[in-house]
Amino acid sequence: MHRNPQLLALALLAAGSINGFLVPPARAARVDVDLSACRGVYALLEAMHAGAPETRVKAALDSLLDTPAYWMMFRHYNRSWRPHHLPPDVFERMILSLEFPAEYQVGENARADTMLTRWRAAYANLAHYGRQLERLDSAHLPELIARGVAYAQTWLPPGWTIPDFPLIVLPQGGSPAFAIDGAQGYDFFQIPTTPAGDLDVEWLVGTIAHESNHLGMRGPELELAVPSDSVALELVTMCVAEGVANEFISGPPAGRVPAVPGVPYHVFTPALSAAWLARVEEEPAMFDRMASLLDRATRDSLSQGQLEAEMRDYWFEGAIGRAYVFGSEMLGAIHLALGRDSVFAAIQDPRRMFQLYNRSLDAKPQALGRAVRMPDRAVDQALSIGRAR
Repeated sequence: MHRNPQLLALALLAAGSINGFLVPPARAARVDVDLSACRGVYALLEAMHAGAPETRVKAALDSLLDTPAYWMMFRHYNRSWRPHHLPPDVFERMILSLEFPAEYQVGENARADTMLTRWRAAYANLAHYGRQLERLDSAHLPELIARGVAYAQTWLPPGWTIPDFPLIVLPQGGSPAFAIDGAQGYDFFQIPTTPAGDLDVEWLVGTIAHESNHLGMRGPELELAVPSDSVALELVTMCVAEGVANEFISGPPAGRVPAVPGVPYHVFTPALSAAWLARVEEEPAMFDRMASLLDRATRDSLSQGQLEAEMRDYWFEGAIGRAYVFGSEMLGAIHLALGRDSVFAAIQDPRRMFQLYNRSLDAKPQALGRAVRMPDRAVDQALSIGRAR
């Protein structure tokens, strides 16, 4: 069931809480929401439909692409490790080809080819684009996002804050969402719709809340005594950020650990829920693998390159990375048995997460009877990493 996000926001504003979770009195991050690119593209596509000459369309498009929204987009696609992935002139000609086919030919640029599919769909159904834009405009998005970010702040330890950031929704057709230079960008074409066909603003706000929680995360403050400590610490830390954001903000289905009650944002589609539950079945193998990797790391037989390969090929592989499930289940168990302060203790010092998790299984054996135990050796090895400052 999809709640009305506007009514939900007004009710929560009056109540001062979100599903029972108090919003902290500290100032929440300021989010500058920019929808101007969505409106500009709609006006441009309308003019193209109406038969505007190519010279006039190109001049308008030049102005549109010379705005902060598209500057950010081009920085995202043309990063240092892929500097000419999407040249601005290619993107511009791809859009012009909607009405002037000679401007761009499929095959010139792989990224633009992918984008063109979504631009063509929007151009062919401009009335639908207009309705979705109206929905976005009428949703009081800045207020909803402010509430979502304030909720995300409640799942950061005291003193950790989400910084101010710009949030831009723009039509582009490539990455559904991305972050660069402290800004978040979301593709207007790929915001999901509700079963009734409306733009799913709740999904958008929930995703922004999830990503905003990441912005407030800090690394542990430790003195690393030996070179192997660096790899070992990265290993035990890698599941924390996604574990927090998924378990307490995005509301995954129950696994071997019961779901956290009252989570207000649920971005899990049926397909993602099925993928999540399939990963839950792999948990015994995940725990064995984590223990084995930590043993190697503490013996200095796991290099940084080998760890990065593990993260790429195993822990973050697929639509639902195993690291997401591993971290979510651990932190969910800690929350259920020991409370929020213990969750914060694990976030601030990930060396303690395995210890707190095993204590949780002992404290709530009935509720957590299906959960997989972390081997005692791995608990001790994690606690032995470095020294707190």
